[in-house]
Amino acid sequence: MKASIITIGNEILSGMTLDTNSSFLARELGTIGIPVALKISVGDRADDINKTFKQALAQTDIILCTGGLGPTSDDITKKVAAKLFGLKLKFDKKILDHIRSRFAKRGIEMPACNRGQAMVPDKAEVLFNPEGTAPGLLFKKGKKILILMPGVPREMKAIFAGSLKERLEALSCRMKINMLTLRTTGISESAIAEKLIPFEKGLAKSILAYLPTHIGVDLRLTLSGKNSGQIDAKLLELSLKIKQLLGPVIYGQDEETMELIVGSLLKDKKLTLTTAESCTGGLIADRITNVSGSSDYYLGSIIAYSNILKEKMLGVKSQTLRLHGAVSKETAIEMAKGVRGRLGSDLGLAITGIAGPTGGTDKKPVGLVVMALAGPKGTVALEKRFLGQRRHIKESSAQAALNMLRLYLLKC
Repeated sequence: MKASIITIGNEILSGMTLDTNSSFLARELGTIGIPVALKISVGDRADDINKTFKQALAQTDIILCTGGLGPTSDDITKKVAAKLFGLKLKFDKKILDHIRSRFAKRGIEMPACNRGQAMVPDKAEVLFNPEGTAPGLLFKKGKKILILMPGVPREMKAIFAGSLKERLEALSCRMKINMLTLRTTGISESAIAEKLIPFEKGLAKSILAYLPTHIGVDLRLTLSGKNSGQIDAKLLELSLKIKQLLGPVIYGQDEETMELIVGSLLKDKKLTLTTAESCTGGLIADRITNVSGSSDYYLGSIIAYSNILKEKMLGVKSQTLRLHGAVSKETAIEMAKGVRGRLGSDLGLAITGIAGPTGGTDKKPVGLVVMALAGPKGTVALEKRFLGQRRHIKESSAQAALNMLRLYLLKC
């Protein structure tokens, strides 16, 4: 049994919207033993969608499709699928009531165009959407299955988890494809590859994949077999070998984020944290507070972007700024000490830098970032240099600052 994944929308073809749906669905199908043979993106044209459906149905058994189920004129996926399967649209009062209730909860009157989402093909199975107004739909003809889901990732994931995954697993060949991801930061892809030369000797090429981003490199291990327990045991064995070779550059596993790991360490060690941010503009605080329960260890932040606020809010000396500049270890250290003392935390984390594209000099180029951490045992500072566009530099800087905190906490 093989599957196709189709993503529909002009915004995907134009590159205006990043397609994360197909990667999510491919991973999920892999875990239940259904290999993906075809992935296609298609625009909002009825003829193109119809041809793509026919191609997928001819080559695979299950087609998962996202997009084109909204209330606007360009949302035509449902109509194309109904015509292909020879079905007529009928009104479903339960769906309309659900749509109305979602708008009512927001204190908004339902627009008339949303009524069209309550029209569903007869003989197609309706898949409840707890996160939105467009229901999913399941069409079946012989052994072929076509499933339509909304393009909004949150809604698609809710329908897949609630209505589909268990049912599709029952149809699979029972061959499991399990994955384990180790997350690294502060080290390049090539440097990792050199360290893993002993590990990769004799290893099938399909088992280890390098997935680099500007904030780190994920290492994904993939194994298949019929016994899920045996696969997981082998994945654990392989991951331990990698951990021995790479050490503390590995900060987490699978969906674990840096901020989640840092938060767990702060909580375990019963330490509180405050942050002082300049070049990152609050990104560090945003990431820390993305973790539920972060109020147990995170007290708050001072975003001191200007030199005046660095002096007034954090107590950075004007002489320090004059002699060393805003982007310097001396300034970062005073920022860290200042936020720790003024907000009363155990640890103070500070960052200052030049995110670009302007503001750099020969001595202090764009991408220069300095971070400091103040605690009961003194203050440490670290200088980093990043490449890329402004947003990438800011995100890389926030990751590096959190990693600096993680490594410090591991030694506490």
